[in-house]
Amino acid sequence: MIVRVLAWLVSRTPLRIAWAVGWALAWTWWLVLPVRKATAVENLRGAFPQLAPGPVLRRMMAGLVLGYFELLREIRAPGSVSVEYSGQRALLEHLETGRGAFFLAAHYGSWDLLGPMTNRDLSLPATTIVKIPSQPDIAALMERIRLAMTMELLPPKGSMPRIYEQLGEGRLLVFLLDQRHNKGIPSEFFGRPAWTSPALAAAAARTGCPVFPLHYYRTGIGRHAVAIHPPLALTGEIGEDTRRFQCFYETRIRERPHNWLWLHNRWKKP
Repeated sequence: MIVRVLAWLVSRTPLRIAWAVGWALAWTWWLVLPVRKATAVENLRGAFPQLAPGPVLRRMMAGLVLGYFELLREIRAPGSVSVEYSGQRALLEHLETGRGAFFLAAHYGSWDLLGPMTNRDLSLPATTIVKIPSQPDIAALMERIRLAMTMELLPPKGSMPRIYEQLGEGRLLVFLLDQRHNKGIPSEFFGRPAWTSPALAAAAARTGCPVFPLHYYRTGIGRHAVAIHPPLALTGEIGEDTRRFQCFYETRIRERPHNWLWLHNRWKKP
């Protein structure tokens, strides 16, 4: 009930007010309620020792909050958020052949907003591998988002047979490999081993389907950019290809350090 009431209020909040709320919450998180703050600071310093953590992490948090205001407002009133797309032609031409493909996505900026919007706006036959929340109200909200954005969800566990079926049906499978996977393999990320799922590299090697990296970032209040990069050159060797995925992530994060979720303990050993 509380989640539904909050969602109703958030979806009706003007975005400039939401921007102010985002920054107020970012400062509150930094000064008063530092949940995962120590982890975020340690992560950022390990990757960017030359940067002061405060400005980067507060900007990350403010953008994260604003993104959820934008998401719920976009569902209620489509067109509230503006997105500039680039690089989609090669992907669309590939999908027109009837062959499946992969998206290499990540927790950049407002990922819960821009992943679904990309699917809806470009009419992509996309399925996202994502953990479904156990809390019923939040799970129901995710279902509402899925229906609004014409997106299919699959759980990460036990879904590989269905993934191969969907690739055979010409669908686009979305993987996010920028968080720790305790049963994964160590792959270098910002100069340190980070345990990473090998599932995408294994599926790409088995099927030969291309992997299109996806990158998105904020350009203003209610404005974003989405870039679809050409397929990565892969070797078919699981460890090497997983490293190439992490290398792509690292390059994009170096461009905009505030645009990645530093709250997750990416480098913790399993």
